[in-house]
Amino acid sequence: MITTLLNDALSPDELITTLKTLNTSADIHNLVSLLHNQSDQLHDTSKGAAIMKSTNTHTGTLTLYCNKNGNISLKVPDRASPSPLLYTVPGKSVLFAINDQSFPVQLFGVEASHLIIGQQVIVDANNPLFIDGTKVLFDSNPTGDGHVAFIGSINLPDRSADIGVFDRATRCKVAWFPHDDSAARYLVSLELLEAAQDPGAVKVAEELIYHYHPAVAWKAFQVIQQTNPQTALNFVPLLRNLQNSRLNYLLDQQSEVA
Repeated sequence: MITTLLNDALSPDELITTLKTLNTSADIHNLVSLLHNQSDQLHDTSKGAAIMKSTNTHTGTLTLYCNKNGNISLKVPDRASPSPLLYTVPGKSVLFAINDQSFPVQLFGVEASHLIIGQQVIVDANNPLFIDGTKVLFDSNPTGDGHVAFIGSINLPDRSADIGVFDRATRCKVAWFPHDDSAARYLVSLELLEAAQDPGAVKVAEELIYHYHPAVAWKAFQVIQQTNPQTALNFVPLLRNLQNSRLNYLLDQQSEVA
């Protein structure tokens, strides 16, 4: 079944080759039925919460199944106007057709501050599309008229990477946010503690500086540095071990100022 493809050990070729051998329409219908049956067993309030949790408002998709490696999602036909924003999907993704329907996808190369327009491809039953989210952004509404096909996707996310937000018209990067919900919560927590000048902020920061996400580690470093610059310097080797180019640049800038 398609759920066996949620395995981050599979190569792109293995994902595509195996996907072509499956009856994706039947598998997706089974997952939809399973999700429907599970929600029917919940009370109204819990059902609403479960639906919200399964829905990604940024990509307009419904998560049908997930495990520790990723998820299988469905995007239903939609005639809505395109969002003015485009979002990267960090990690590995495979788009595939359902019910013998095909659909166009516009590809963009992802640079640090902007998108580079690429080719437009057609996804059909014989041609699933593998996407490396660190290098490529995809738009499933390239015509601006919506899409009439059901769009299936297998997603193996990279939780340590950030989601980039780009303006559709200018293709310039306008924002970013952590892919990992916990990283977003920790960032907000550190910022609130810092703004409130909470005396316990340093203790929290000294724990969060070990977080794998570079943005959390950097914010924790800044909080520590404000109170004890020498202690902060002791954490520099730890931050460099994350091997993040942006973080290393910030540390270099910090070193020059010092």
